[in-house]
Amino acid sequence: MNKKIPVVLALGAALLLASLQPITASAATSKRLVWRQEFNGKALVKPDQAIWGYDLGSLNANSEEQYYTNSKYNAAMDGKGNLLITAKRIEEGSALWMKCMSCKFSSARLKTQDKLGFKYGRMEARIKMPAGVGTWPAFWMLGANLENVGWPESGELDIVEARGIDPSIVFGTAHGPGYNGAQGTQYGSTTYATAPLSDGYHIYAIEWGKNYVNWYFDNQVYLRMTPASVAPDEYVFNKEFFLILNLAMGGAFTGDIDPNLQRSRMYVDYIRYYKINGVGTVIKHK
Repeated sequence: MNKKIPVVLALGAALLLASLQPITASAATSKRLVWRQEFNGKALVKPDQAIWGYDLGSLNANSEEQYYTNSKYNAAMDGKGNLLITAKRIEEGSALWMKCMSCKFSSARLKTQDKLGFKYGRMEARIKMPAGVGTWPAFWMLGANLENVGWPESGELDIVEARGIDPSIVFGTAHGPGYNGAQGTQYGSTTYATAPLSDGYHIYAIEWGKNYVNWYFDNQVYLRMTPASVAPDEYVFNKEFFLILNLAMGGAFTGDIDPNLQRSRMYVDYIRYYKINGVGTVIKHK
């Protein structure tokens, strides 16, 4: 999600390379739940600030057209067991519009950076994706050494991205040095739902260990990565990563926003993290 290539054709070509690889991953032999967010709080209560921080502003990334806030009206629990991330069209002439006249929507981008990290294990979320052409929701991870080495050297694992223009397609992608969206060489694949992802909840997950990452949609594996997948470039995923949840609007990946779209919502039922075969670590920073 951090960087994307400017044309969809190149993205499809890069993902096709991964989709041609044989899928040999098998289900984990054992898993144990060690961390979770169930989002069972009252409506308009923000998620736990000991775990979640925010990226704020336009970020000037990927030609996106949202302005990220930490407002409870953009990210809060809905009182029904979900974290609700809401993108709302910015009213022309409003205080927010004056901060960013090129931004069309307010939204939220939550992260566990400098609060909580993860190394290996199974990370999964049950999500109902937003509807509308121009939406770009994502559940993803960045290397905890991002501030020291920058992107893409930090590594990026997109557990799932979706886009409103292709409402039934699930995207799973990895970015690193020499294979990333800025160069049009990212490693990834797609799978397809039988109906738009905004019609109901689905489980998006990775299982991750030393020298491998497997991507799952509704518990079916559709992509596997090992160091050989990105050779001769460096494999940068044997380390700590932090979580990000966001709803972007517009941009190079999803294209123009429907001019009639006024708001869209991403529903996150839960995030759960498991040890796989005894392997997986939660790293607390604060």
